Amino acid sequence: MKCYGIMPERKLWVKIGIIIFGIYTIYNSAVNNNFFYLPFGIIMILVTFSERKHIISQEGVDIIYTICGFQFHNIWNWSEINTIHIDSISSKPNVELHIGKDITARRFILSKNDVDKALTITSKMNSKIYIAELKKRV
Repeated sequence: MKCYGIMPERKLWVKIGIIIFGIYTIYNSAVNNNFFYLPFGIIMILVTFSERKHIISQEGVDIIYTICGFQFHNIWNWSEINTIHIDSISSKPNVELHIGKDITARRFILSKNDVDKALTITSKMNSKIYIAELKKRV
């Protein structure tokens, strides 16, 4: 069983702005013979064509980045996760799960049905994870 996070769509004006800034960075590095910044311009352009997926499954919590057809996984196994905080206020009508590993946290936005499935998976895979509900907005 897998639960997929809800990913907000990147706005068109943001994509265009990043592409223009990437082209400017490449142009400026070529004109000034400062090729240190050339990879940053290329990476900025490639990022606009990337996609990201949040997945909660029996293997753990995974973020899949797809850049130009290549997939990169950034997975946390259930044995590495310490805390899960449930925030039902910030992203209404959806629910945010703040999944913590040591001092790092990932924010997943899920539907209410998927949160129940994710918590069921969590309790099956690692019963030592501290789960708490955030009561008020900070």
